Order: sequence, then C-alpha cells, then structure tokens
Amino acid sequence: MHEIAAHAGTTKPTLYARFGSKEELFAAALRREHRLFTERLFAAYDSGADEPFRKRLHRWNAAGFDFVRERPDGFRLISEGERYPAAAEIVQHAIDERIDRIAKLVVEISGRPEGSGPRLVAAMIVGAHRWCAREAVRDPDLRVDDAAALCESFLHGALRNLDADLMDALAPASA
Repeated sequence: MHEIAAHAGTTKPTLYARFGSKEELFAAALRREHRLFTERLFAAYDSGADEPFRKRLHRWNAAGFDFVRERPDGFRLISEGERYPAAAEIVQHAIDERIDRIAKLVVEISGRPEGSGPRLVAAMIVGAHRWCAREAVRDPDLRVDDAAALCESFLHGALRNLDADLMDALAPASA
C-alpha cells in the first residue's frame, strides 16, 4: 500500500479512506481494467458492419491484443484476477458481458436464431482470445504479435468451418 500511495502521490491513510481495504482497492483496479478492455472491444465490434467478416474479425482481435500490448499488467490483472476470491464475481461478470455481446454479433452475422448455439460460439471466441493473450503476457519468448496472428487464424478457421446444423440444434425449440 505504501508503494501504491507513493506512486499515486498520496498517503496510505488516504487510500484506505477512499477504498476501505487492500481488497477493495484491488477490486477497483480490476473493474477499471475490465472497463477499459471492454470499451475497446465493444468499439471494435460496433464498427465496420458492412465489411467482410475476415476484416471485422481482424479488427476485433487486434483491439484485444492492442490492449494486451499497451497494458500488459492490466491484462494480466483481468486475465488472472479470478484467482482471488473477492475478484471472481467481477471477472465472471466482465467475461459474461463480452460473451453476451459477441453472441449478439454471431446472431447478427450468421442469421441464426438466438440461443445456446451463438452463446457457446461466443464463449469459445472469448476463451480462445483470453488464453492466447494470457500466454503472450506470461511467456517472455512469445511475441504478442505472433500470439495475435495465431489466435486470429485459429478463430477464422474455426468460424469458417462452423457446422451450422450444430448451431441450429442448440437453438430454442420456439425458434
């Protein structure tokens, strides 16, 4: 707390008065990094709706890996934060928010009905991106650009060869 206070140009008592505890300070930092990451991703998701899918996928993937490159400590915090019990709910909420947004994109792009199929595809996209980026910040021999390229290639191949009948099988019965 002393180092954080010194870096912030304040005192430990001020930090405790503002945040209450180390855990609450950690949670505030975690929320901030998730917000910054999610804002960047959602801005990428919301642009270029008329572009070919491959170009859109590239922009979405690049937005996430740009964050990783620019804020490796922030990404490390959000990708490993669930190890701390007080942060698990924050991390899960942020991941669910991204999955929900991507599921809407899957429905929009594929024309498939809402349901378990698009959400499962979205969860796979979020998971692939998260784990590729996580390895890139953990392994000093792995370049972020290489991890980004491999992740994009993997996602493009997986999504291009997605079995539409399987997605339809996961649609709600009323669809």
